Amino acid sequence: MNKRAWLFFCVLSLLPITGNCTDTVLKYNLGTSGSSVPYENAVDEKRAGILVEILPLIMQRAGIKTEKVMLSTKRAMIAFNTGKLDFDFFSQSWLPPDAPVGNFSFSDAILTVKEYFITMPENQEKYADVNVIYGNPVGTVSGYVYFDEDQFERLDFDSESSLLLALGRKRIDVMTMEEASSRYWSSKYDIGIALGPIHTQGELALRVHNRHKDKLPRINEAIAHLKATGQIQAILKKYSDFSL
Repeated sequence: MNKRAWLFFCVLSLLPITGNCTDTVLKYNLGTSGSSVPYENAVDEKRAGILVEILPLIMQRAGIKTEKVMLSTKRAMIAFNTGKLDFDFFSQSWLPPDAPVGNFSFSDAILTVKEYFITMPENQEKYADVNVIYGNPVGTVSGYVYFDEDQFERLDFDSESSLLLALGRKRIDVMTMEEASSRYWSSKYDIGIALGPIHTQGELALRVHNRHKDKLPRINEAIAHLKATGQIQAILKKYSDFSL
């Protein structure tokens, strides 16, 4: 995200399709930083962000109520890991292959996300190989998870926008960011960038604490319905100018 997860959220108060409701109130965090364009807080009220638009469609179809909690990306990640938030958007590609999943379960895939190592155009050839990047400083977003962060020195910034500005001001030589977000901020700040090696590529899904695992069949049915009816694709098309 990266994009990501940018990106971290959770708890739903679930209203079953049968009409019976529970007293549980579940909360999520999404779209508070305004930096993970086009996934959240996009450019105007009619385009609030891909995930901001998809989430209520999933939950309404699944009969699930949501309550939004306003947290920074870093605080949201901590809150999710400690169980104060109950679900988030996450890609398993962000984790090491042998990393334990933890006390969570994943929904079916919602969409594909791709993240790159990114540099300035004049440095593209220099950083064309990931083995050259490893062992050196890499610009990252505070609170985000990187599967290979032990292979480079993290230089954390508070958002994708500040990370892109740091690259443009030559405070860093290489960063890692989701493709569509990098293209948006590059255009906004008129900073030329060059995509280097792919850092991660995988499916974005809902990661749910296992205490709510019983809701996954309804969530998965909703995701399948939105795909089959073209609603997810329509939202992606709405943001096609971000080169998704």
